[in-house]
Amino acid sequence: MNRLIGAELFKLRKRGMTRTLLFVLIGIMAIMYLILFAVSNVELPAGPGGQGPGSGDIQTVLGLPVAVPFALNMISSLGAILAVILMASAMGSEYNWRTIRTTVTASESRFKLLGSKIIAVLILVLIGMVVGVLTGMLMSLLTTAIGGNAFDFGFITGDYIFDQFLQFWRTFFVMIPFIFMAFLLSIAGRSAMPGIALGIAVLFFEPIITGLMGLAGGWVADIPNYLLAANVSAITALADLPASFSGGMGFGQSDALPSVTHATVVLSIYSVAFVTYAFYLFRKRDVTG
Repeated sequence: MNRLIGAELFKLRKRGMTRTLLFVLIGIMAIMYLILFAVSNVELPAGPGGQGPGSGDIQTVLGLPVAVPFALNMISSLGAILAVILMASAMGSEYNWRTIRTTVTASESRFKLLGSKIIAVLILVLIGMVVGVLTGMLMSLLTTAIGGNAFDFGFITGDYIFDQFLQFWRTFFVMIPFIFMAFLLSIAGRSAMPGIALGIAVLFFEPIITGLMGLAGGWVADIPNYLLAANVSAITALADLPASFSGGMGFGQSDALPSVTHATVVLSIYSVAFVTYAFYLFRKRDVTG
């Protein structure tokens, strides 16, 4: 198994797409900080119903105490998109390049082959998250210096470090269902494109659809509590950012989110269901070269 994981990590490290995805993460986070800094001194209204970010909220998320939770909040949505692309590419490219039959033949078992691919991708996702957090911290230091603000690190306490440690793993947890969904779709479609296209479509369009369900009222309004977006927002909201930023940048936010326990159970069920069916589907059918 270790040999297979090492081989998958080697293949992913050598692919240009892996490096490109990492540079996209760093670039977009840096640009987001610079844009927020550019408008931070502008007196902005809070928006209709107080939903939009005011200038006070923007200055808050640019500050050093909020650098890590804000970076993780961005990663929960932007990182999920990039992780979907990485997972779909890692699995689906074997079909696109017609190497899947050779890969299966050379592996000890199909279970170990798929397991090694998942573990390799998750390792790289964790590395990407660390890089994203470091980028957020560096950009916060930069905007603090440019803005002429004082560097005060008194907020770094044992409780703060522990809270951010928990939030890091919460962020990783909410990305897993989307990673496994891309994994399943790539196997089902025998290509990277279904995993990428449908995975990103769910990330973008589910919040819109569930928002409309919420407006419908009645039992229809309860359906989003058993889908992905609302449960992801329930967990990312634990970052305790200003309300206009706390729902994640790609998932939106509802007035009544599910409980954290409910969200954890629902997301766990989705993750297990996606990966279990992916293994079953790959095992039961013949592969095509």
